[in-house]
Amino acid sequence: MAYITLPTFVGYSTSSGPSRSSFVRRWRRQYEDPARGGFNFYLRAANAIRAGRISGRDREVLRALVENADERTRPHYAEIANGWLRYLGRRDLRLAEVGRSRWRLGALEVGINPHLGLRKGDGPVHVTWLYFKEEPLSRDAAQLVLWLLEQTMDELRPGGRPLVIDVRRAKEFALSPRDRDKVRPWVRSEASAFMSLWEAAA
Repeated sequence: MAYITLPTFVGYSTSSGPSRSSFVRRWRRQYEDPARGGFNFYLRAANAIRAGRISGRDREVLRALVENADERTRPHYAEIANGWLRYLGRRDLRLAEVGRSRWRLGALEVGINPHLGLRKGDGPVHVTWLYFKEEPLSRDAAQLVLWLLEQTMDELRPGGRPLVIDVRRAKEFALSPRDRDKVRPWVRSEASAFMSLWEAAA
């Protein structure tokens, strides 16, 4: 059995060529030796976004995030803060609780851990995954996340709707019925290909 996080699966799906094999080999080594795990560069940003929504003081909390960052992380946190504040704008977004889940295909398990539950006005809860990286999130990668959120929605938030936000660019993605039919076989094929490379890395 192989277990990976959703960001890891997204990173794999956006890689190509020989780099895919290297990517999987690196994650297998980390799986076998958890002490090799890397620092989660964006955890503080995710926590600040959540704290800002809880307190209703988004601008102040994000300003503190940027001001307390070191020289290496400050430019990244500044872009994230600006993007999130642009996304919020005049939206009426209230937090809601969401759970965690795992999606399984054969011997592969993908941990699904949404960042937020967001309720827009009186509408349903959007089970939300935030993307923080410098390079823009591709539509294909966003659809992979949306599809996996949808597949495990009964565990995450019954009746919820999946949502992905590219935070730096204040851009949101949703999954249409037309997209859903196309994404399903692709995600399953990506999972199968991942496991082939995982087994070859043993």
